[in-house]
Amino acid sequence: MSLQAKLRVPVGKPMTEEMNGFSHSGSIEALASGIGKRKNQNMKNIFRALKQAFESLLRLRMFLLILGPPVATVFVLLVLFIVYWSAWTAGVAGLIGNLWGFQWVQQVTGLTDLSLWLAMLFLVMIFIPLAYVISVLIVSVFVMPIVLKWVGDQDFRNLEKRRGGTVVGSVWNTLKATILFVVGFMVTLPLWLIPGCQLVVPLVLTAWLNKKVFLYDVLQDYASKEERKSIESEESGSLYLMGLLLGLLSYIPLAFFFVPIISALSYTYYGLNALEDRRK
Repeated sequence: MSLQAKLRVPVGKPMTEEMNGFSHSGSIEALASGIGKRKNQNMKNIFRALKQAFESLLRLRMFLLILGPPVATVFVLLVLFIVYWSAWTAGVAGLIGNLWGFQWVQQVTGLTDLSLWLAMLFLVMIFIPLAYVISVLIVSVFVMPIVLKWVGDQDFRNLEKRRGGTVVGSVWNTLKATILFVVGFMVTLPLWLIPGCQLVVPLVLTAWLNKKVFLYDVLQDYASKEERKSIESEESGSLYLMGLLLGLLSYIPLAFFFVPIISALSYTYYGLNALEDRRK
């Protein structure tokens, strides 16, 4: 027998499987570690943007932009609700009364005015989400250009503008997002009869609206088309989570007046931070 044959160490099937097991286990641990680090970084990016947004609110010029859109929106909606309250209540009550099985529920409970009470509750519950959506649209169209220019001049002077979007694209994106939001809102209306969904459904929908509307507005001047799509895809989860966190503020009394501009600032900082990090 040759010396090479004597020195050859046999590796049996059990040992091979064990080695493969170690390799596979190491890969899983590495993957889990990478995912954990990515989540931590995403949360850091979110809180970094929120911190920068709140710091910007302390500056006088930005503070003056806070109250305009929400105050105007709430005032107009209050007038409309007062003027058309009876007609809207009757209309919603009629829709509820025509729902399948509602007549049976009304007979069982003995509440003859149940549809009317539910209609009034519904109108009260949608007031804040409706005011918020309208404020977001106003901020997107009229305030966002001011915010973006101000933040860019203050904190991102050296960030090159590659103009991957257009004003027409921004308007179309806002209209499309609003239409989809309204459709989603109407489709999920039956869920409002489930306790708790009156808070969860608007929160989920407004978080999506925040992400969809503000990100395009932020990146249309600074990012190329490829960069914008990359950030939209890779940062989608973090952007949606930030929208949920911002949406929660809408349910805090009086905080509603700050939420639209805070959202605009937060998405501005998050988007430009992400773009700047990619170019380093």
